[in-house]
Amino acid sequence: MQLNESFHPQSPAVRIGFWLLEAFDFYTLANALEPLRLANQVAGRSVCHWQILSLEGQSLNASNGITTATKRLDQAQPLDALIVCGGENLHTQMDLPDLNHQLHRWAKKPISLGAMGNAGWLLAQVGALDGYRCSLPEPEPSSSLGAFNELTLVAAPFCVDRQRLTCVGPLAVKGLMHELLARTHGRSLILGMEKHVARQVRPLQRTHNAPAKLQEMLTLMSEHLTRTLPINEMAEAIGISCRHLERLFKKNLGCSPSRHYLDLRLQQANQLLQSGQRQMPDVARDCGFVSVQHFIRCYRHYFGVHPRDHVGVNLLAIGGQPLAPFSLNGE
Repeated sequence: MQLNESFHPQSPAVRIGFWLLEAFDFYTLANALEPLRLANQVAGRSVCHWQILSLEGQSLNASNGITTATKRLDQAQPLDALIVCGGENLHTQMDLPDLNHQLHRWAKKPISLGAMGNAGWLLAQVGALDGYRCSLPEPEPSSSLGAFNELTLVAAPFCVDRQRLTCVGPLAVKGLMHELLARTHGRSLILGMEKHVARQVRPLQRTHNAPAKLQEMLTLMSEHLTRTLPINEMAEAIGISCRHLERLFKKNLGCSPSRHYLDLRLQQANQLLQSGQRQMPDVARDCGFVSVQHFIRCYRHYFGVHPRDHVGVNLLAIGGQPLAPFSLNGE
């Protein structure tokens, strides 16, 4: 199934099972489920269904202590994809006979098999990633996971290669879910989801009734995010003094012109980083930052994470080459 650009409202719902292991990473699971919930909301119908599963169907404790109810794996409803979610205690589970037997069994089924974060090494152990490209987190130095030197690893936050889905951790899970949904229901569904999120986090600003000079300034800022201009030059361009401009921003937006301009540039930088097509120094320079160090400080203050944590989150290609055609059902 090729990647669809437009949303296909009649496409069947994707059926996803999340196979939890004891002490699984709750944050990673939540980051996987939220895009699915939002997709159903934006589409106005069920474009995906999910089940929370485990080997025995008992309640499991996440690594943060939250208890989650599960259904027995062998009693799961029909699935298009099964994704394993583990935690940091991987070394205690790699030699469990029942677990490995089930991994072997599901790897032979004509559905997609995936893993989030460290659980990807469980797929590697049973040979489920042989012949597939995959994205895995770096193993602990004390572990023996480095023995899997035949794996075809890719330097990307996530990878979808035919019937295998892998990602490096909780921040990459969102991109993995977006890619899965896009390849089934079209890229426009993901764009609709992103627009919905953008509306939710944008503060209410009554700019439609704002003074004409303020609206001119906002437009000028939006048009010069890559090639930034000094505030005084923009004020002069629209025929207003810097002092008057400061008052307009404080009264209508609650911040200074320079603060608002910085926020817009950081949002632009975030989009460039997530595209996976630009290096951090290039993004910093093109968004008007005098140095990479200054960019990192501003970015961490605004988003709460290092810029590298957002690099390639929306990556749709590996090494500049499109991923192979993907089918949830192996077609």
